[in-house]
Amino acid sequence: MVEISKIIEQNPWWKGIDFPWYSFDEKIREYENAIFKTKRNFSLNISPNNIYTISGPRQVGKTTYIKLLIKNFILKKGFDPKSICYFSCDTLTSNSRKELRKVLDYFTERLQKFHVGYIFLDEVSYVKDWSIEIKNLADSGKLENICLIVTGSPLGVKEIEYLPGRKIEGNRYFFKPLTFRDFILSLDIDRYISPNPEVIESILKLKKILEVNFLTLEEDFEKIKEKVELLIPYKNELDLLFDFYLRTGGFPFSIENYLREKKIEKKCYETIINIILSDLGKRGRSENIGKQILNAIVKRLGTAYDFRAISRDTEEGISVDTVINYLELFENSFLIKILYSYDFNKKQKRIKGNKKIYFTDPFLFYSILSWLEGKNGFDITEEILSKEEKLSYILESIVLSTLEKTKEIPIIKKSDSFLWFYYDKKEIDFVFKRDSGEFIGIEVKYRPEVSEKDVYKIKEVKNYIILSKDSFEIGKDTIVVPITVFLSLIKSSDYHL
Repeated sequence: MVEISKIIEQNPWWKGIDFPWYSFDEKIREYENAIFKTKRNFSLNISPNNIYTISGPRQVGKTTYIKLLIKNFILKKGFDPKSICYFSCDTLTSNSRKELRKVLDYFTERLQKFHVGYIFLDEVSYVKDWSIEIKNLADSGKLENICLIVTGSPLGVKEIEYLPGRKIEGNRYFFKPLTFRDFILSLDIDRYISPNPEVIESILKLKKILEVNFLTLEEDFEKIKEKVELLIPYKNELDLLFDFYLRTGGFPFSIENYLREKKIEKKCYETIINIILSDLGKRGRSENIGKQILNAIVKRLGTAYDFRAISRDTEEGISVDTVINYLELFENSFLIKILYSYDFNKKQKRIKGNKKIYFTDPFLFYSILSWLEGKNGFDITEEILSKEEKLSYILESIVLSTLEKTKEIPIIKKSDSFLWFYYDKKEIDFVFKRDSGEFIGIEVKYRPEVSEKDVYKIKEVKNYIILSKDSFEIGKDTIVVPITVFLSLIKSSDYHL
């Protein structure tokens, strides 16, 4: 059973408003001492008798975010420190609901005397069937004056779907690796980026512009053109920052390591592999089968195929049903994204048509390739970025991950309801459906010379955006824009913290 002392030691703010607990908290100290301090959305609007979930892969900073949120509640919003309860479920001696129940009973009893109380359950997915305890708690009426916030892996927090009608609707949030725009806005510009004062000054000006200018792709096409033109003078600075981001992806620990060392150490890639192996083990899946399927995906980077192709590419001829089972696991873990093609005649995605599979973050891809090939992760990164074909895949994966965050809402709106690719005689890399029902075609053409003639146009798509390396051209229904300019402007929805 969990000891009360273990609960108390995780809530040092209970000692009073004048106790500087944050000076001793490992996560906050690590954050304060970091070169790279992630700027996340702390304006959560939470209220009693509601359950909130924050789901994201490990090592993206969920625990740090929660600790900073608690600090903000106490020091800036003036909440009573004793009304805030925190517990990290990975400290339980077992993963049993019985232990979790004791923690919750202790917290709810303690918080009854407060007008509003707060319970943070961190890494709740470590507890088997944890959602049953939350359901029982909600049904008992003990959450009437309490805001309950739970964090965990995407797979673990997915269990909360089984709590309909218990004030969970509309309260789910994503916590994913940073987009290129997030990366820029989080970056403190100093000597770690460039020794050139003029470059530093330009990037600082760029950040100020980006803070008040963004795109959701719902804007009028003329407005999109206007925002793009605004950023064109900063293309060189954006290219410099993107060259950095291509190596680190959106994980804070890989960014921090690269800032300090000018390379990324082996331990960072191993961290990702350990997360994948842990997810496979917890779900009773085979490491060998998982590795074969990932290897089959890598073999077909950037191409469209059906799931039978993956089955054929595995060493053991793994069945299609097993392939689909593992792909679902990987997608629910935010490791990969399956992109469907779109049928304009039927006005829906093609379930049985060919698909494309992308890794959701470049650093995930480098880490997996390091594991599959048994090579140094940073050497593999440099090798990939020097090859046009593989670099093109990396760029497409970054564009996909960025686009899906614009309108994705947990449970309610999945990205396959507004984002696909198209193929007929030729392909369009991405087809984005706006709220108006109109479509934008987005094509990645990462080479110096690109024109609007380089995109395959169809009558169903009204406007096109071609993402180039250097070219900039504005036409009537088409924009050719450097990919770095485009990615810096695309804003994630409020459901991405």
